[in-house]
Formats: sequence, structure tokens, C-alpha cells
Amino acid sequence: MSEYRQIIIDHYKNPRNMGELIGADKTIDEANSSCGDLIKIFVKLTNGKITDMKWQGVGCAISTAGASMLSEKVTGMNKIDLEKFGETGVVEMLGGEINVGRMKCATLAYRGLLKVFD
Repeated sequence: MSEYRQIIIDHYKNPRNMGELIGADKTIDEANSSCGDLIKIFVKLTNGKITDMKWQGVGCAISTAGASMLSEKVTGMNKIDLEKFGETGVVEMLGGEINVGRMKCATLAYRGLLKVFD
């Protein structure tokens, strides 16, 4: 098993930053209609930057690991930083081996996070 697969499984079994963020500045719901994955993202913002992120969700290993890993990565990011990170950054973070059919799973939390800045 590749190192990245082990990391994905670890984040799936032990998701980081899962839970409700009391006093969140923004709460976003995002869904992947093709497979039924759901996520609710809670974010605190200070001066246009993400200072804290928590999430709740139900989904496959890829979407859960993506949300967990992203929640550790985005602290301190503003909209420009997040856009620069992009879906490419999400795929690289997950090991660079996401097939086309799983892209919506992998980027579910990322797509939700983009809406925080709308």
C-alpha cells in the first residue's frame, strides 16, 4: 500500500478538525450529488483570512480525508491563497492519484471553502 493511501485511510478513520465550530463566521453546506457525500464547513475569519475551520460530514474515504487534510492546511489562507492552492493542490495533497470519477469527492471540501469568501 502506498504511503499516500495509508495517509488517506488514517484521515478517514481519524478525521482532523471534525465537529461544530461554535461562533463560526461562515457556515457552508456542500454536497456531491453524484455519490451522496455531504459536508458542512464552519469557518472563523479574521481580516479576510481563515483562522479556524471545522467540519461535519458523511462521505467516502476520499472526501473525508480531503476535508480532514484541508482543514489542517487552510489556516492563514485568504481567498487568493485558496484559489492558488486550487484543485491541483488538493489532488497533490491526496497523493496525486485521484481518478476522474473521484474528483468531485476529493474536492468537495475545497469547493465548499471557496464559497466562504462569496
